[in-house]
Amino acid sequence: MGVIDEIKERLDIVDVIGAYVPLKKAGRIYKGLCPFHNEKTPSFVVYPDTGTWHCFGACGTGGDLFTFVMRRENMEFGEALRLLAQKAGVELEPRRDGEAAESRQRERVLKVNQLAAEYFHYLLMNAPEAAAARDYLTRRGINEETRRSHLLGFSRDDWHALGQHLTAKGYTVSDLLDAGLVIERKEGGNYDRFRGRLMFPIRDVRGNIIGFGARALDDSIPKYMNSPQSVVFDKSGALYGIDQAKDAIRDAGLVVIVEGYMDALMAHQCGRKNVVASMGTALTDKQVRIIKKLAKKLVLAMDADTAGSQATVRGLDVAREAFDRKPVPVLTARGLVRYEDQLDAEIRVAELPAGLDPDEVLKEDVGHWDTLVAGALPVVEYYLRNAVSRFDLSSPKGKGAAAREVLPLIQEVTSSVERAHYLQQLAYLLRVDEKTLVMELERKSTRLRPRGKPSAEEPPDGAPTTTSRGRSGRLSGQPGINFGLEQYVLLLLLKRPDILPVMNAVLQGLKLEPLGPEDMGDSEKRALFAAVLAQVGQTGALDITAFHQALEPSLLPALENALASLEKVTALSDEWVEIDAAHRALMLRELRLRREMDELRFLHQETQAEMDAETAQQWGRRVDELTAQLVRIQKEKAVRTSLKGSRVGQTPL
Repeated sequence: MGVIDEIKERLDIVDVIGAYVPLKKAGRIYKGLCPFHNEKTPSFVVYPDTGTWHCFGACGTGGDLFTFVMRRENMEFGEALRLLAQKAGVELEPRRDGEAAESRQRERVLKVNQLAAEYFHYLLMNAPEAAAARDYLTRRGINEETRRSHLLGFSRDDWHALGQHLTAKGYTVSDLLDAGLVIERKEGGNYDRFRGRLMFPIRDVRGNIIGFGARALDDSIPKYMNSPQSVVFDKSGALYGIDQAKDAIRDAGLVVIVEGYMDALMAHQCGRKNVVASMGTALTDKQVRIIKKLAKKLVLAMDADTAGSQATVRGLDVAREAFDRKPVPVLTARGLVRYEDQLDAEIRVAELPAGLDPDEVLKEDVGHWDTLVAGALPVVEYYLRNAVSRFDLSSPKGKGAAAREVLPLIQEVTSSVERAHYLQQLAYLLRVDEKTLVMELERKSTRLRPRGKPSAEEPPDGAPTTTSRGRSGRLSGQPGINFGLEQYVLLLLLKRPDILPVMNAVLQGLKLEPLGPEDMGDSEKRALFAAVLAQVGQTGALDITAFHQALEPSLLPALENALASLEKVTALSDEWVEIDAAHRALMLRELRLRREMDELRFLHQETQAEMDAETAQQWGRRVDELTAQLVRIQKEKAVRTSLKGSRVGQTPL
């Protein structure tokens, strides 16, 4: 038994999920309100017999213990594995030499940070010398409840106050150095890093205090300072307030990014919990990676000054690069189809009144803040409005620079009507012929497919077949080599990671979501598939050596088994690989939909007696949706398999 199965064997899925969601027994299943979207009628179902869960509401997704914890806690698989292993009492092998020591170091740093934050907070709330810090917070409108909920603090203007307090608690100077709370003197000894400052504990998404921000209360330089890089803290990968904002972000499907601590604090105090702060820096790639797990809608609300505008532009560039992209088929004027990579996210910019920071807008009129966020500008519109101030549009060079910056943004607009509107605006702004911009946009687009190449073909010999129940057969290209569909898709992506956009394109062409871990029924394959998708999604490639080294030890046997299989098969020619990959994507999604249909039928049988009319209608609509998706897939498969073409005499892959 592998470690994943052992954990699932020891833990009751009802107990684990029940710690997050109130569940009510209904026959052999349990029901509750979905924790991943707002709803009034329970559509979230847990199946104790199979150790799985599913949301039959807006999410339309499901999985096992691991996928639930990963989604709920915003964790990678490895983090969820360690958390659940600890709950189950299952010991995990260290990934590499020294990992156990590093893990112990992380735990001690987190504990010493927590103690330091509690000490700072006590001083802020009680110490006479913290009066200036309390007065400052009062002037900024931060009330006592917010001070307590965010554990705001004050550091004494003393060289050794914190160090002495923590060493008296049993921590060593080495622990304090690891946490960045003290600084070592060259001549020997050490002293407190933070002195006479207002303290802001910085937490990770799970609420661990990973570092501190500190503001001077006098003319000290620097005005703001942070904890140094440590085993737990990386400023470029931290977002202030994310621990208290994550649920609100997930519920709203929207995150608002501000610059400073006070901006985020005031937003939370005013009930706008889906706000986090980048802590005075432009948005970074690591910060976007945290955000995109929670929401695909992002609004930048930086300060309304020159520095804020520059941070907005840099943040927009980073966000556009870091968010995932999806291939979208576009019909050209000549009747050809090309695929364009378009941003799988909605990024906007809230323009604040001149001279006001976000916390000031919120304090004056929270309704005005809501209006600004709701009316945030699309990225293209923001760039168009700011082009006049950023480029010399009277010169050919300035016009060219503006066009080079704005045209890629227009290319990402999904609506052809909106795209035409922005092209007209840009043409007017630059005083150039709109046709010139259209030609430039065409030139930047993805190359057209050759006319003679078919868009779909019958799968090659040796492909798995699908029965009327949608279950795949076995691949058998060479004697003794057999692959199930899930294993085949894993092998295909390990061999040709660049084929993932093609697989997603055929699904999105049918108005279906891209491939995801939920498309795998087996827990181990789902975890490995998630790791592969994450790596390919970030880089568009897969370095097997680096991937092997970074993978969780519990998944290494599955990966090594797959790699061993790859050595025994030959590859499809380029002529066939896209056709084959598209066919597998359809088959894999069909299996997933049929699994959900089976779950729905079982659920209906179990709860029919107590089902109210609203629930019956809700599930009926879901059955209709699934049926419609299956029909689209089956029609597409029929079209592809009906097309005639020469077969490739190679082993699939």
